[in-house]
Amino acid sequence: MMNKRVTITIATCIAFLLMFTMFSLNASASAYWLEVSGSGKVNEAVTIQVCYGSIDDYGVRQRDTGKELKLTGDFKFFVTLSDGNREEIQLHPKKDCWEGSFLPRANGIYHIAGINDKHPVVDRSKSGGINEKPVDYLCADYTVGNGTLLDKPTQQLDIITHYEGRKVIIKTYNNGSPAASGTKLRVFNPDNWEKELTLDEHGEATFVPTIKGLYIIRQDWIDKTAGTYLGTAFADTRYRCNYCLKFE
Repeated sequence: MMNKRVTITIATCIAFLLMFTMFSLNASASAYWLEVSGSGKVNEAVTIQVCYGSIDDYGVRQRDTGKELKLTGDFKFFVTLSDGNREEIQLHPKKDCWEGSFLPRANGIYHIAGINDKHPVVDRSKSGGINEKPVDYLCADYTVGNGTLLDKPTQQLDIITHYEGRKVIIKTYNNGSPAASGTKLRVFNPDNWEKELTLDEHGEATFVPTIKGLYIIRQDWIDKTAGTYLGTAFADTRYRCNYCLKFE
């Protein structure tokens, strides 16, 4: 009996250690996200802020102002209405983000989407790792009055959501088609706790937001095709889409 108790205690300690390590890694990770604000009315400007930062020791997203913020300006953004018309959003540097705006001229759901494929290769050759080329997508939806849902992707990796009651229905796309069944999504809530979802055969998943604030829904895809970019060889390309959902 004594040995059994000791075994359980050791196993419990290992579990807590692994959990602490996981949250430590999450806390130190950096990422891009999108903040959208406006009145929700026709002919009143909508502001988007493209941010880069990391999670502090208290689980709060903090905007960075270093080298990566400068690279944020390489994002190209467009806004698309449910009728398929779209226009480019010009970004301008601010103190801790890049900012742009657009003017909604009709009721509807506007899909905001951006891509940054200008990142340099992540060179891990000196540590014996694999070189990787990152490509980042950002997206969000903005509703003006009543409108229909944009039900088709506007970029290679894309995410679209809608509500059924309090439940959020997530539709994910890869190369114009629903993402593969079994694909894992990561959802970060406003406190930056992480939940993993698995896509069904329709490329969909669901979750229920529990607190107000910004949720980030992440889809990753790895293309194993090797290549060279700006003189540096890479073994694969990591595509990442962060969909930013503000729950109020």
